Amino acid sequence: MTHSLRRAGAALVALLAGLFAVLAFQPAAHAAALPDATAVMAEWKSGDPLYVDSGSPLSGDQQSDITNDFKDASSKIYGVAVADGAATEAEAGAFIQTLGKELDAAGRPDATIAMFVGTRMYADSTVVNQATLNRIQGLAIQNAGGDFAKGIAEWTERVDLAAAGKTRSALSSSPVSGGGGGSGVLIALGALAVVGGGGYFLYSRNAKKKRLEQEARDLAAVKSTVEEDVTKFGEEITALDTDVTLQGEGGQHIGEWQQALDSYERAKTQLAAVTKADQIREVTQTLEDGRYALAVVKAKVANEPIPERRAPCFFNPQHGPSVRDVRWAPPGGAVREVPACAMDAQAVEQGYDPQPREVMVHGQRVPYYNAGPAYQPYAYGYYGGFGDVMTGMFIGTMMGSMMFGGMGMGGYGAGYADGAAAGDMGGGDFGGDAGGWGDFGGGGDFGGGDFGGGDW
Repeated sequence: MTHSLRRAGAALVALLAGLFAVLAFQPAAHAAALPDATAVMAEWKSGDPLYVDSGSPLSGDQQSDITNDFKDASSKIYGVAVADGAATEAEAGAFIQTLGKELDAAGRPDATIAMFVGTRMYADSTVVNQATLNRIQGLAIQNAGGDFAKGIAEWTERVDLAAAGKTRSALSSSPVSGGGGGSGVLIALGALAVVGGGGYFLYSRNAKKKRLEQEARDLAAVKSTVEEDVTKFGEEITALDTDVTLQGEGGQHIGEWQQALDSYERAKTQLAAVTKADQIREVTQTLEDGRYALAVVKAKVANEPIPERRAPCFFNPQHGPSVRDVRWAPPGGAVREVPACAMDAQAVEQGYDPQPREVMVHGQRVPYYNAGPAYQPYAYGYYGGFGDVMTGMFIGTMMGSMMFGGMGMGGYGAGYADGAAAGDMGGGDFGGDAGGWGDFGGGGDFGGGDFGGGDW
């Protein structure tokens, strides 16, 4: 049973990480075909770690930032940039898998591949397991402050640390990068500070002020969402109170009933004390515990079987524990299995839309899993206890459209092909084995020769 939960958790984190990454924007229609893998490999062999296909919207400076950081990396990191809409989520995963196999055949099995589809980034690695890679991506976004160059440098340095076995350092919440595009940028900033005097520091303070103001707005919005969840939970407890009272003190439900009541009171207290985004997950974790306890009480009062301890309904955690997994595809995304309550499972299986938990974003109500990175802690609390792969990382490391100056750091490991959907991500914790290229399944010997032993 524990093993099943672990694998289910692995599948769930892969699923959710990808969903939060890809649902923020509808993908564009296919505007260009993917490049030939042979051409990409030839570019990498020539010593350039970044292949840029025609139509890629990355600017010359952005391309230089990526190229320089990848060249300077202590581990082997390769990239490919293609036009917006050149690949769907699933196609990007399959293409990285193909390139990974080409690297294997060419004598370079230990590497990390980043793919930029328009302004969205996907990544996979054989030297860093997917859970760690996901977390690295989220931390790089968090510390970038909207700076593309800094984000790429952060991501690259953290991948290097993880590849060297320094996982704790790779997952440090503090920035690991000096930022930007290396010494040239540092020299330029130094000159700016000398020439511009206090102007540069005034700009920095203003940027920090704006960032803090945005974080405060995001936190207020998420707190409002959680407050609704707490209120809803309290209403359900009140609705069940009469039935529980009629059962008397000798009922078999008393332990769980008290647990549900305690969870409700604790969630209210925790929510009132929230001052930072990360504290949100403590509240939703308490709600998840309480909702399962309440589900057990309902079952006992109705003389029904005790429900299995499963992840909450993916579509709306207010619906309580899921009852089974259903195959569902987000708009423009690949079909995958998600945990669902009985109502949503039936709706999806009959071809109808589920009833998602909607939240306010820019004056519009959208599903919480499409609401952006501010909802990462919210989701973590509900789903973080299901599988070792979830431990120490928030679910949506790649959720939403976190931007590095317009570059959405999307998420690989989102359930591409059957391997990821089965939870076969390799490594159940941050120190686990990275495994193959996303464990996508299939494969075979593509042949091909070595690169001649050169350092490419």
